[in-house]
Amino acid sequence: MLEQYQKDIYFIESLSNIPRKNYMLGLKDRSIFVERTRKFLTLLGSPEKKLKFIHVAGTSGKGTTSKILQALMADAGYKVGAYTSPFATTSIEKISIGDKLIDPKSLHKILEEKIKPAWDIYTKKYKDDPISYFETWLAIALLYFQEQKCDWVVLEAGLGGTHDATNVIPQAKITAITNIGMDHTEILGNSREKIAKDKAGIIKKNSIFVTTEKNKKLLKIFRAVCKKKKAWYMETENIVKDYKTDNYFDTTKQKENLNLALNILQLLKIDPKNTQSIINSFKLTCRQEIIQKNPLVILDGSHNKDKLANLIDFVQKQKYKNLHLLVAFAQNKNYKIPFKKLLKISDEVYLTRFLMTERKSASLRDMQKIAKSIKTEKSIYMYNDPYQALDTALKSAKKDDLILVTGSFFLSGELRKKWVSEEFIVKNLKLDNK
Repeated sequence: MLEQYQKDIYFIESLSNIPRKNYMLGLKDRSIFVERTRKFLTLLGSPEKKLKFIHVAGTSGKGTTSKILQALMADAGYKVGAYTSPFATTSIEKISIGDKLIDPKSLHKILEEKIKPAWDIYTKKYKDDPISYFETWLAIALLYFQEQKCDWVVLEAGLGGTHDATNVIPQAKITAITNIGMDHTEILGNSREKIAKDKAGIIKKNSIFVTTEKNKKLLKIFRAVCKKKKAWYMETENIVKDYKTDNYFDTTKQKENLNLALNILQLLKIDPKNTQSIINSFKLTCRQEIIQKNPLVILDGSHNKDKLANLIDFVQKQKYKNLHLLVAFAQNKNYKIPFKKLLKISDEVYLTRFLMTERKSASLRDMQKIAKSIKTEKSIYMYNDPYQALDTALKSAKKDDLILVTGSFFLSGELRKKWVSEEFIVKNLKLDNK
């Protein structure tokens, strides 16, 4: 099973080497991405027209909001699919129903019987622009949710909103935006207002819109889009105050994400049976993830200013003596300011890179220059091998210390394999979706 699964994943990943217009390049006309996804889904029977959606966008907190929403709706008795990104350790983490990931057999069946034949037809019919890796995974998810007869699908936007492939859906019962921050500015725009307008593109006619964003200028933009599209703009209530929010939801930002999910449930008149216990036990891979104790090891994929601010808030609530920071950033990220804030709470710093070949890591020399402006040189270490950096940190740390791995999902997800391998995940899947 593992061998076939890896072959299937390799095939999907190989789609990245086909020349095409790239969403990540910030093209002037990005409507092509939703259009080509729609054409491809038409060849698959338009599964997006046969499902009921909650569409979630935002700069940060999309994953948390989507997954806690899925868990609470499942507790209320609904069969809820979720499509999220990025994954941490293995690709199938993108697609789940309840607490169960799509299984390799279902993935293989959909790939062989539906995706590959549709790919061949699409290639012959539309010679200008092939489907991307992200769009292929979205198609697999929608087919799987349709096949499994999901009551609801929580759909997390990949990047932005208006031109994101997830915006191919014709309708959503709820459209939600967590917040607006300065990330992916080269694609979405160089101001919060421009980014807000792009993300507001997910708002659909007759949908209910809700957000935890507080900036009045941005809320004005959302209200205007709702009015234009004849959607209902709903104010959020402070529902989260009725619950204890220790552990994962102990930070201000995570409370806001939880509150957004609770407001969505209230709007849908969905009443989970065990809300408090689900909040208490909630965990998310490579998001504030405590993977080990003595020493405490936290894995987190935060890569922008807002996410790293939340992470620092979470870390400072932990009990530890010294903090060992193991960090790598993507080259295209504006990481200088949040990196300096991380450095200020750190005692030892391990600069490294991630191993994924599709994205470039930030220069170790550039990171070192920034680190030297905050820390003494003797507390800064550089490793081209992230596993060597981790091993050194684990040997150096005392039992009452904390090791924080962050800066990129590519780093935290890779190093997570030291504790939870891809093989372990695949071989220990829960397989009772049917």
